Amino acid sequence: MKGIQKVYLVIVVAITLLVTANGCGGVLVTEEFSQSYRVRSGTTIEIYNPNGEVVITGWDQDQVEIFALKETLRGREALDEVDIFIDIADRMIIQIEYPDPGSQVTVSFDIKVPEDVFIEVVECFNGSITLEDVTGNPVLSTSNGSITATNITGIVTARSSNGNITVTGVRGLGDLRTSNGNIDAELPALHENLEIRTSNGSITLFLDSALEADLEAITSNGTVDASNLNVDITELEQTSLAGSMNGGGRSISISTSNGSIDLMPLR
Repeated sequence: MKGIQKVYLVIVVAITLLVTANGCGGVLVTEEFSQSYRVRSGTTIEIYNPNGEVVITGWDQDQVEIFALKETLRGREALDEVDIFIDIADRMIIQIEYPDPGSQVTVSFDIKVPEDVFIEVVECFNGSITLEDVTGNPVLSTSNGSITATNITGIVTARSSNGNITVTGVRGLGDLRTSNGNIDAELPALHENLEIRTSNGSITLFLDSALEADLEAITSNGTVDASNLNVDITELEQTSLAGSMNGGGRSISISTSNGSIDLMPLR
């Protein structure tokens, strides 16, 4: 990309060889990466990690601190083929580059960010995502792992194909979807039409009592309970509910194919 410097940082703090008790008697090779960056206020961060977890936490320092751990049982050569790529031109992009999709190297991130830096995208293909005490409207996705977002100054959108989703202490929600896991979330404000869906798991949603919304909740195998929530119900069965809050408004669609749905007031 023209005008953007690509910096490949392979800073080895420690290299450790550990003999593991797996069936093949393989040797676990690890490499640690640690670096801090001063970025301008308002910088957005995107993270793309195909194989490994990502943890992002807010802190009171004025710099971004990145710690990463690379691990493999395929030897030192396999470890060296995987690069940590960081682009800090007009936004901060943290990306792992693999020589081929079948590489058996995991990279786990522990990142600390100041409150005036905005998390925009975190994408994993095999690993959990955890955000706590950060700012932004993050879009979080993983194909195999859980997603947890706590105390986020912004709107959280999350998707996992195999894992639980937990979102609490946020300004609002985007769509939440997982194909195999539970969803627990808080909805203090409704900024757009909202879909919350899992194909195999329960859903617990805490809603602000002042929301103006049209509700639809359905499960194919379970129950729907909104008995503690002030809803004008227009349709109610054991496995489905339709109604409105405070005269109606934007739509909230909640569904699961195998699990219960509980709608509760947000305290």
